[in-house]
Order: sequence, then C-alpha cells, then structure tokens
Amino acid sequence: MTDRALEKRARTWLCDHYTEVRADFAEDGALDEFDDAVDEVREGGSALEALRQLGHDPALVLGERRKDGMGTAGLWSEETVVDSVFRCPRATGRCGAGRSRDASGAWPLCYLDPNDPDGVPLKPAAASADGSTA
Repeated sequence: MTDRALEKRARTWLCDHYTEVRADFAEDGALDEFDDAVDEVREGGSALEALRQLGHDPALVLGERRKDGMGTAGLWSEETVVDSVFRCPRATGRCGAGRSRDASGAWPLCYLDPNDPDGVPLKPAAASADGSTA
C-alpha cells in the first residue's frame, strides 16, 4: 500500500471515529492532546502521523501493544465496505469517508475541515441512473 493510500485511510478513519476518540481523550483528561493533533490535520498535516501521536499505529498488528502505541493495522483493510449515501464535503479526494445517517437520523458530519472544526455536513452522493451511489 502506498503512503498516499495509507494517508487517505488514516484520514478516513479519523473522520469516521472522531467523536468516539475525542470522547475517550476527554474522559482521560487528555483533550488538549487530541485537539492539538487534529488541528495539525486540519492545517494540512498528516492524519497518519496524528494517529500515531494519539497512540494508533497502522504498522502494528491490530491489538498489539507497544510502549509507543497500539496496533490498528486491521482498521486499514482494503476489504472494508461502506454502504452509504453521504461523502466528504471537500473535493480533494484526500478522504474516503462515506456514511449513512446515524440511528437517530442525524446528518453525518466531517470534523476535519480547517474552516469549521465543529463539523461540516457530508454531501449526499450523486445517485446514478440505476439508483446506485457514486
């Protein structure tokens, strides 16, 4: 897998799991550390490096622990299938996030936009003539 592909997967994972990971860091009293890492991503920094700073390392096997991080390699599987109709609001192609509304019907948000860290709504994916989404 290329560095660019790994970076895209890291960005996608961080976007998809933003609220969960942020809540974990808040609960641990380390919200400043989380916010600093995410701010770097919003400013154009590497999501892969941010995840490593936060203790997630895709170079390690899923669940493997070392003093410098926990393995998250299983999160990067190419076989991950996302069945959704909402896509990243930015046209950069840097993120492959695709989601559905949550159980309460809330519109999914992106928290990595540099102009709106409180969340930007994902865009509905364009449907093709056969009803599938792009």
